[in-house]
Amino acid sequence: MKRVGFSVLLCTWLYGVPFLLVVGLVRRTSSPYLPTRSAAEGFGTTTDTILSTALLLNLALPVVGALLAGLVGDQEWTRRFLWSLVGMALIYFAVSIAGSAATAPLIGHTPSDEEPTPRTTQCIPISGGRGCPGG
Repeated sequence: MKRVGFSVLLCTWLYGVPFLLVVGLVRRTSSPYLPTRSAAEGFGTTTDTILSTALLLNLALPVVGALLAGLVGDQEWTRRFLWSLVGMALIYFAVSIAGSAATAPLIGHTPSDEEPTPRTTQCIPISGGRGCPGG
């Protein structure tokens, strides 16, 4: 039974984390049509959640797997999870390169919305000699 648990843990890290990273990065680089500001904030929050979850799982799954395999005393799985720590570092390195090449931050960015700017119906003069636009 422990082999099944360890293999599920490793496969989740091996396939799940890159899948979540690809989905998050594709969502981050896309420019969706969002009619309102709240829809744009919802899209940005969902994308942030996907990317944060992927980065957290990238750290947690290999570390937990290595600790559990070491506690059980299974040398083969301990070795596999220790090698996955190298892969974990490579994933963080790749994400940092993508983050430095991006024009906006990977986490914490809200895409623009298509909501029109409100019309100015009342002018409040500003001190300093600037008058109202349009007269």
